[in-house]
Amino acid sequence: MITTAPPKQCPRCSGLMITEDDWYGKFASCIACGHVHETEVADPQELLEEERLAAGKQRRRQPSHGKLRL
Repeated sequence: MITTAPPKQCPRCSGLMITEDDWYGKFASCIACGHVHETEVADPQELLEEERLAAGKQRRRQPSHGKLRL
């Protein structure tokens, strides 16, 4: 993972950027326009390796969205 510092001003509208932290990492979002800047960027090789490993796997249980339970 490559980490970059979040900007203090939005690159789109020059608005104020608020830095936040959640389950997936740190990011900054603009109050005015909603632009989101990711501070951690994944290495493309790591993403390709994850896709390759997940290609043959299937979910253990299918989601129940949209099914009628009668």
